[in-house]
Amino acid sequence: MPASPRLADAGHNSLHARFTTLTGLIIGHPIGHLLFFLTNFGDPYLTGPLAAFIFLWLGFIRAWRALITWAICFSTGAAIVAATKVAYAGWGIEVQALHFTVVSGHTMLASAVYPTVCAICATHTRRHSVLNMFLGGLAFALVIGISRKLFGFHTTAEVVTGMALGTLVATLTCAPMFKRQAGYVVEQVTGSARTVALRRDLTTTYAAIALAIVVVCHGRIAPVSTWIDMKAPHWQQTITTKLDDAR
Repeated sequence: MPASPRLADAGHNSLHARFTTLTGLIIGHPIGHLLFFLTNFGDPYLTGPLAAFIFLWLGFIRAWRALITWAICFSTGAAIVAATKVAYAGWGIEVQALHFTVVSGHTMLASAVYPTVCAICATHTRRHSVLNMFLGGLAFALVIGISRKLFGFHTTAEVVTGMALGTLVATLTCAPMFKRQAGYVVEQVTGSARTVALRRDLTTTYAAIALAIVVVCHGRIAPVSTWIDMKAPHWQQTITTKLDDAR
């Protein structure tokens, strides 16, 4: 089960109350179990290993441009999410007009990872299949983002920001896959598209490993947000003290 939604500050008490009421209604409904199941697909405990697998697979197939793009963009996206969490937990920085405090990490991770995982899985087929798989992964990430909103873990602005950031990461990484002809991944590995069997073997291996990661990691929680909430006030105090001493 995900951790309880973070409490809003005094200026957001009414908003938090509405979130709490809605969350209670959802949990009490049978569909609540499905939403809990879905929202856990965005947890760093699962999306982290999948992101690492994408990196390793791109290296295996020698897709160096995509690998570098993924490494830089994904790391930057994750850093932005972490920075907003630290800024809010340590300094209380927020945009009250939009009810925005932090970028939704689950949504950002899901919208970066799942479209990319799906697109790579379809690179041995027609180009439009790659796009369709990409959009399918994006739709799945959107469902995860909606679940975060329904449970009150995040506001609409936070989910939309996370979705936009993750989609940008995935799009920049997968852009070459939308342009190249079918079988380009096999060509990078073997020098030529030798057989249909080789393509199927690569796709099957990739999909099997990705599925294994999902089976092993889904349902477990990485307490990243809790850790940041605990550490950020200490970091704020330390930084403030050092700045005061430097004056």
